[in-house]
Amino acid sequence: MEPNIITIMMPKGGVGKTTSVISIAVILAHRGKKVLLVDMDPQANLTMGLGVDLGDEDLDILDKNEDKIPEYSVLEVLMNPDQSPSFARIEIEENLHLIPARFDLAFAELELGGSIGREFLLRQALDHVKANYDYIIIDSPPTLGLFTLNSLMAAQSIIIPVQTHVYAYRALPHFKWILKIIKRHNPSIFIGGIILTQYDGRNNLSDAIANRTKQNYPDLVFQTIIPLNTKLAEAPASGKSVSEYAPNASGAQAYNKLTDEIEERYAKK
Repeated sequence: MEPNIITIMMPKGGVGKTTSVISIAVILAHRGKKVLLVDMDPQANLTMGLGVDLGDEDLDILDKNEDKIPEYSVLEVLMNPDQSPSFARIEIEENLHLIPARFDLAFAELELGGSIGREFLLRQALDHVKANYDYIIIDSPPTLGLFTLNSLMAAQSIIIPVQTHVYAYRALPHFKWILKIIKRHNPSIFIGGIILTQYDGRNNLSDAIANRTKQNYPDLVFQTIIPLNTKLAEAPASGKSVSEYAPNASGAQAYNKLTDEIEERYAKK
């Protein structure tokens, strides 16, 4: 059975993209689903948010697990697409694996830019292991460069987190153009859903953006809205998902409901 290969993408930072990846993946793993995460962002926020130690002494505020210092990363995976990426894979917990990023990924675009079929490197690598998973979730950068292109070419679908602010909402129409280009080489890709994030019920703007998004994209927006919640901001420093760090927090409860929706929606695909 083919896994669900999902790229979480928004060409704007600060929308809750990586928080969503971690939260959804950990919940799926706790439900017995086999999940592989791929960190394609040179900022490596997904990797650090899962407690992986990148050896940066300036980040001692983070709770890190020195048993998980990665010897290899997604960079070596992209440079060796004919080889199974299992050599770079880290077990985070039962049912949850990660192909990490390191900060040196930021300098790799020039090195990989001349590769033949450079936009398909990740897809080619994942073909070796995808049969082992129920979900493969790719955290893409907030830019439209080579790593985002690889993330989209490898994916079956895109999930878009939209912060309930004006700038994030205005980015949504660009996905029609992005999909048109990507479908030339990955014709089956589709938008799997839109997640409304960082919703502040005290803010009229949040309410207006949420309502307008639902009106304009009624078949795509998940019903569960992720609230603005302090525990969601604190969880990455603990190296845990919010459902592990603060299971009773409103953010944790919202991601549980959202994951219910994702499982139900993808069961119908």
